[in-house]
Amino acid sequence: MKSLARLFLTTTFLCTAFVPHFVSAEKSPELDFAKESLFSAKEITYDKEGQKVEATGDVEVVQGDRVLKADKIIYNIPADTIKAKGNVVLLEPTGDVVFADEMELQNELKTGAIRDIRILFSDQSRLAAHEAIKIDENRTVMTKAVFSTCRLCEEDPERPVLWQVKAEKVEHDRAEQSVTYRNAVFEFFGVPVMYTPYFSHPDPTVDRESGFLSPKVYDSSTLGYGIKLPYYIVISEDKDMTITPNITTKEGVQLAAEYRQAVSNGDFEFDGSTTYVDERNDQNQTTGGHEFQSHIRGDGQFQIDDTWLWGFDVFRTSHDTYLDKYDISDEDTLTSKAYIQGQRGRNFSVLSAYSFQGLTEADVSSETPFVPAWWDYSYVGEPNDFGGRASVNMDTLLIYREDSQDTNRLSLSGGYHIPYTTANGQVLSFDTSLRGDMYYARNILSDPSDPSTGTGEDAFTARAVPSISMEWKYPFVRQAGSVRQVVEPIVEGVWSDILGDEDTPNEDSLSFEFDDTNLFGSNRFAGLDVVEEGARLNYGINMGVYGESGGYTTLLIGQSIHSDKDTSFPDGTGLEDQFSDFVTRLEIRPTSYLQFINRTRINHDKLSLARNEIDLKVGTSKNFFDLGYVYLRDDPNGLTQDTREEIYVAGKVEIAEFWSAYGDYRRNLAGTGNSVDGRIGIEYLDECFGFSLELKKSFTRDRDLEPDTTIGFNIRLLPFN
Repeated sequence: MKSLARLFLTTTFLCTAFVPHFVSAEKSPELDFAKESLFSAKEITYDKEGQKVEATGDVEVVQGDRVLKADKIIYNIPADTIKAKGNVVLLEPTGDVVFADEMELQNELKTGAIRDIRILFSDQSRLAAHEAIKIDENRTVMTKAVFSTCRLCEEDPERPVLWQVKAEKVEHDRAEQSVTYRNAVFEFFGVPVMYTPYFSHPDPTVDRESGFLSPKVYDSSTLGYGIKLPYYIVISEDKDMTITPNITTKEGVQLAAEYRQAVSNGDFEFDGSTTYVDERNDQNQTTGGHEFQSHIRGDGQFQIDDTWLWGFDVFRTSHDTYLDKYDISDEDTLTSKAYIQGQRGRNFSVLSAYSFQGLTEADVSSETPFVPAWWDYSYVGEPNDFGGRASVNMDTLLIYREDSQDTNRLSLSGGYHIPYTTANGQVLSFDTSLRGDMYYARNILSDPSDPSTGTGEDAFTARAVPSISMEWKYPFVRQAGSVRQVVEPIVEGVWSDILGDEDTPNEDSLSFEFDDTNLFGSNRFAGLDVVEEGARLNYGINMGVYGESGGYTTLLIGQSIHSDKDTSFPDGTGLEDQFSDFVTRLEIRPTSYLQFINRTRINHDKLSLARNEIDLKVGTSKNFFDLGYVYLRDDPNGLTQDTREEIYVAGKVEIAEFWSAYGDYRRNLAGTGNSVDGRIGIEYLDECFGFSLELKKSFTRDRDLEPDTTIGFNIRLLPFN
C-alpha cells in the first residue's frame, strides 16, 4: 500500500477504472471505502483499446473488507472482472485466508472462479480443492476437496496427515455457518476408514452447534460393555442441552441429560438420569422385580435488585448406590438448599432451607434432619474515632426430623471490637460479646451423635453466653538482601461462660478438629450449640521468610492452656487436658511449581504425633505430582475413634510430544490396610485429534455395589467435538 497515495494523486484515471461504479468528477473527492477499490503495484499499464488495466509486482487490491494480493492482476473494465495470477491470496472479512494459483473474480471480489484453492480458516483448520466457484459473498462450492485440522509435517509435507476428510463436493456457506460434504471418506494416516454420502459441521465462526459429541466406549465389571453417545442441542442463544444415552450389556440403557439456560437476571442448569433395571437386595441378588433408578442435580442464582438475590442447589437420587454405580458422584451425603440473601452496606442477611439425603448404610431417612428455615443476620458498625466498632448477629434455626429430635433455636448477640497498634509496632485487639440463646426441642436425644436415641421428652432451655478476649501480636521484621524475615509472637487470653441452662441441644457442633485454623478464637467449636467455657490462654509464634520473586516459607507453632483440668472436650480432640496438644503448620512455596503444606498435632505429654497431614504439589498442568497423606491417632469424628491413616497420590507426565500418562491412587493404611480406588490412563492430544485409554478400579463393596473394574476409551476429532 506504500504506492497507494502516489497512485491516487498522479493516476486518477486508473483509480477510477478499478471502481465498479465510476466516481463522477463533480462529486466530492472523498472515497467510500466500502465501495471503492484501492490498489497498489510496482507497475501499472492501461490498454485503452482493450479496456484493460494490468498491474504487476506485489499487487494489492482492497475492496471494502476484502484484500486481494497477487503477482499479477488484470482488470477487464467492460466485464467488470479481475483475474489474479501467481501467489494469489484473498483475505476474507471473517478472517479466513484463501490461497490459489489463479482466480477470476467480480462483483467487488465476492463471486468468481478459483483454481487449486486452499483455505486457511480462522481456527487454523485447512481445506483444499481442485477448483471452486464463489457463488456469492457467502457461498463457495468446491470439487475434489480435502479438509483437516491437522498441521502438515514440517519435515515431510507430502506425508498424509493424521486424519482428513475427502469429498467429491464441499459447500461452505458463511450465512448458515456450515461446511457440507457430499460423498465423503474419512482417512486416518491416508487409509480410508469410513464413507458417508453426507456430512456437515459448523464453520470456525460458530461457537455452538447442535451435533454428536465425542463418544465413550468402556467395559465395566458392573455394567458390562457400554457406550455413551452424547448429543448436544443448541436450543437458542440463551439455552442448550446435552442428551446422552448410555447403552450397557448388563444393565440396559441409561438416559442422561443436561440443561443450561441464562436469563436476564441470572442462570441455572440441571442434569439428571434414569434407568429401568432389575431390583437387587443388599447382597446384590436379583429379587425378580424391576425398578426405576435416577438422579437429579441442579443449581441457579438470580439477582432480584442491587441488594437481594436468590438461588438454589438441588441434588437427589432414588437409590443410595446409584451415583457410584454410574460414576456420577462419590458423595456420602447429598445437600439441597434454597436461599435468598441480601447485602446493603454493612448489613448482611440470608434466609435458607436445607434438605439432606444420606447414602451410607447407617443413614436412616426418618432420622435425617430437614431445615425448613434458617435465618442469619449480621451487622458491623462504622468505626468510631478510636477505631472501635460494634456488631450485631441474629440466628434463627428450625430443624425437623420425622422420627427423631426437632429443634427450634433463636440466638441474638452483640459485640464490640477495639483494635490498637502501638508506636513501636505492637498490635492489640480487644473483643467483648454477649449472646443469648433460646431452644425448644421435642423428642430430645440422650446421645446427640446418635439420632436413634430419642427420649420422647420435650424441653425449653435458655442461656446467656458472655465472652471477653484480648490478643497481642508483636511482628519483628528484618530485611536480609532480597529476603524479608518475619517473627511474630502471638498471645491471646479468652474467657467465656454459660449463664443459665447447660444442657441445650447440640445440632451444629458435633464434629470438631483442633488445628492451626482454630488455635486462636473465642470458641473453637464449629457452630453455636456448644460453648467453650472458662478461661484459657492461647499462644504461638508465627515465622516467615519471603523472597522478592513471591516465594515464601512460613511456620506456625502454638498451644492452648485451660484454667480448668476438666475442659469438657472429648478425648482424642487434643484439647481434653489442661495443656492442649501442640499444633503446627509448615508451608513451603518457593515457586509456583512447588507447594508443600504440613499440618501436625503433637501430643503434649509424649511429644508423639496425634495428627499429621501432608499436601505436596509439584509441577505444572502438563507435568505434575500430588501427594496427600493424613494420619489421625484418634478420629473423634468417625463412627469409631480408631486410628485413621490414608495416602493419596496423583500425577501426570508428558512422555512425548502430544502424549501424556496420568493416574491416581488412594489407599487406607490403617489396620491391615486396603486399596480404596485407583486409576491409570494414557492420553494423546494435538491440534486436530485426541484419544484416551483409561483403567479405573474401585476396591470397596457397598451393599449391592461390588468392587468394579472399568476400561474406557474416548476419541475426539477436533473441531467436531
